[in-house]
Amino acid sequence: MEETEQKERAGDPGSQDQASSVLLEDLSYPIDYLGESQLVIEDDALLKWARSRRLSPREAQIEALKSRIIPLRYAKNFHSLTLAEQKRICESRILVCGCGGLGGVLISLLARAGAGTLRLVDGDVFIPSNFNRQWFCDTQHLSRPKAEVAGERVRAINPLIEVEVFSTPMDENNAGALVGGMDLVMDALDNLPSRFLLAEAAKQFRIPFIHAAVAGWWGQVSTFLPESLLNLHDIYGHEIERDPTEDVLGVLGPAPAVIGSLAAFEAIRLLSGRNPAYADQLLYLDGESGRMDVIPLRENFSGKR
Repeated sequence: MEETEQKERAGDPGSQDQASSVLLEDLSYPIDYLGESQLVIEDDALLKWARSRRLSPREAQIEALKSRIIPLRYAKNFHSLTLAEQKRICESRILVCGCGGLGGVLISLLARAGAGTLRLVDGDVFIPSNFNRQWFCDTQHLSRPKAEVAGERVRAINPLIEVEVFSTPMDENNAGALVGGMDLVMDALDNLPSRFLLAEAAKQFRIPFIHAAVAGWWGQVSTFLPESLLNLHDIYGHEIERDPTEDVLGVLGPAPAVIGSLAAFEAIRLLSGRNPAYADQLLYLDGESGRMDVIPLRENFSGKR
């Protein structure tokens, strides 16, 4: 017994060959879900199988879905999503610029949904005024880089996906490199120059772009597809800097929670191959009155550049 255990710990070739011959079906089990029998696999079993096959966890979960085996952590995504849609989400690569109020919500929800690779960008650190709304900010993380903390949380939330962390601001020198190779670009920034730069880079690489913003009780979401004739200027007109009144308004915690969730819904629609809800439109939330409106940008905002 001891000799066998020592060989396994030492990476005995025979034991590795035996492990690599184990099939995913051998590690999965059926559950009754909504009246149907469905094979599922737990994280530990899938991660062990990935190591035996020298696959990344991301690759392993895709292989499981190809075999019609659902990682148990995604079971509640069905039947809202089909197996093919979940696989598309697990294969996706998403850039989230901004890991604060909006970004924290987006990152957490996309990680839980199974987004294959999350590239996180933020050059700021957590400060006490972030406590009221930024999900990754707590007393232990003050003064730590937001992107670094967000990356740690993603790994704790979902070990099956990949995360890339950039604790530097996005600028003209790195925007193209950060956007390139992504399937979706998400704007969770807090200033207009960076938003315009990110949107232009997404347009250049022909990648769908989701814009989200909040202030006070209010927030908005809009989507721009590569073929769209509209852009952020159709929302902000000639503005090139953040309106100073937004700093006076502050941000109430529910605003990024709601807007971030709506933007995450939009991301899941796009990543799964469904039609977006807010393409060339502006969803506007007035949390003070409880109203939410969707405004066609072409009709209401064109010509303001």
